[in-house]
Amino acid sequence: MLITSKTGRAVIAYEEHRKEYIEIFTNLRAEHPDVSIEELEKLALERAVNKQKKSRAFYRIQATRLLTRQGDITKTMLKKKAQKLIKPLTQKQDVVVVEFDPAYYVCLENAKTVKLKVRCARGSTDPNSTVTVHYRTVADTAQEHSDFIPVEGMLTFKPGVKEQEIKIAIVNNDVYEEDEQLLVRLSQVRAYSPSQSAPIPVCLGAASTATVLIVDDDHAGAFGFASEKFKVSESAGEYVATVLRTRGARGEVLIPYKTVDGLATAGKDYVHREGVLRFGEEQIKAEIRIPIINDDEYEKSEDFYIELGEPIWGTDSEKTEGNDGRPVLSLYRCKVVITEDKDFKNFINRMLVNANTSIMIGTSSWKQQFNEAITIIGDDDGRITWKAKCMHYIALPWKLLFSLVPPTDYYKGWLSFLVAIVMIGILTAIIGDLASHFGCTVGMKDTTTAITLVAMGTSLPDMFASRTAAVQDKWADSSIGNVTGSNAVNVFLGIGISWAIAACAHAWNGTRFIVNAGSLAFSVTMFIIGSIVCTAVLQFRRHNKSISGELGGPTRIKYISSMIFLFVWLSYIVLSTLEAYCVIPGF
Repeated sequence: MLITSKTGRAVIAYEEHRKEYIEIFTNLRAEHPDVSIEELEKLALERAVNKQKKSRAFYRIQATRLLTRQGDITKTMLKKKAQKLIKPLTQKQDVVVVEFDPAYYVCLENAKTVKLKVRCARGSTDPNSTVTVHYRTVADTAQEHSDFIPVEGMLTFKPGVKEQEIKIAIVNNDVYEEDEQLLVRLSQVRAYSPSQSAPIPVCLGAASTATVLIVDDDHAGAFGFASEKFKVSESAGEYVATVLRTRGARGEVLIPYKTVDGLATAGKDYVHREGVLRFGEEQIKAEIRIPIINDDEYEKSEDFYIELGEPIWGTDSEKTEGNDGRPVLSLYRCKVVITEDKDFKNFINRMLVNANTSIMIGTSSWKQQFNEAITIIGDDDGRITWKAKCMHYIALPWKLLFSLVPPTDYYKGWLSFLVAIVMIGILTAIIGDLASHFGCTVGMKDTTTAITLVAMGTSLPDMFASRTAAVQDKWADSSIGNVTGSNAVNVFLGIGISWAIAACAHAWNGTRFIVNAGSLAFSVTMFIIGSIVCTAVLQFRRHNKSISGELGGPTRIKYISSMIFLFVWLSYIVLSTLEAYCVIPGF
């Protein structure tokens, strides 16, 4: 069997991804006991993708799109990234690779059997080769014979065969138990061909071990609503709320319920209801009927809540069974929104429009770019608030201007990159001149204009990108590093290129290129002092046991840290301005 260092690294990376995925799946199942297996897998993939580190460019784009109401980029790209995350790690080499595809399976206890797929990739080796691999089940938390029937054998991939199946019988019992898993391992892989005397290189892929999670179905049930929010027209006369019973239906269970006022008032907008739902043996759903009062008045949105109480065993014999398999609540509270018929139809129309709106970073046509530029993205309910309209119309000229940039699908994005760089450069020069003219008009010196108006304008994208990273990212690296990285580009690249061009121009004309320092020494000194203070605050937050992090922590500490940073910035502005106007001496 051929094993390379690259294979070893792939195996280690795959094992880390597998363990992380299992941990995420287990935690999600505990948090959402009523969610189906398919939905749990989607949630697990979403959480796994969100836990990945993201670049500063991602947060800058994300913040800009959210600020200008163009939507969240992760909603569209999530599925593609998540599939890439758990895709088996294979190698395209001159070697036969045998591995599971996929390497993680979830099945209910009553599924009877589970089928595992084993893939054989011959690469550029002899396609007529015969490949054999040994497999066997290994008990983990699931036990042989009581949870599954152990199997062991040899798979043979004849010439032209690329896939084989391993069938494992699952034992179904009527005893409640935690979700358990078993492993299936591949070993002793061999490859040979009658037409070749030399051995054919063969190895196991990174996914040489498959995990099967057996989900127990003998629970008394998790009781809850299908969603957190429902809508009903006030002309409907009655709203029927369905309470679902998932993860098993053993025994008789009683569920208390009651309605609670929100914006809607009991007796005026709906009839208050309070009582007990009775679930019999194997019953998986029950209904709560709430009369809706039609008062013939315009009501844009009025809501009330339906709450479920703690489940109670229906018989005394079941109460003595202990906590294992006891009934639990899942989504125990839902909101019911009462709307007019017209509002309900508008809501559906807005949903249809939103479903066809592209929110990807990349674009394929100018038409798509202009459509995105003039479209206002509402909130989760489809409503367009006055804030969204205000920000949209403020940003609209800039959206339309940069919609002229060629789409990213042209020439693999290079044309878009070059044109965008040129437009940003031109726009930066224009804004710089406008700021300089404004400062001259109001009697403000260029140095003061540079550290106030120009600096604040160029730093706003950094601020919003850092805030987005702080809210969405697990680490503080992107939030803080975004600021330092952007300033490094401004200093090293921005000044470096412009001064290099100026030096070449002066050398060509035979003149000397001289830049007077002015108040640079004083300004840099103030900046260094401020940087030391900020670094000290970050180090204190990191090593203080009550905070233990650069971001977040207790509310009082967060406000104190923010005030310190704001004071440093204001001190820098005030002192630099006083030095520029000769109120205090410089150096």
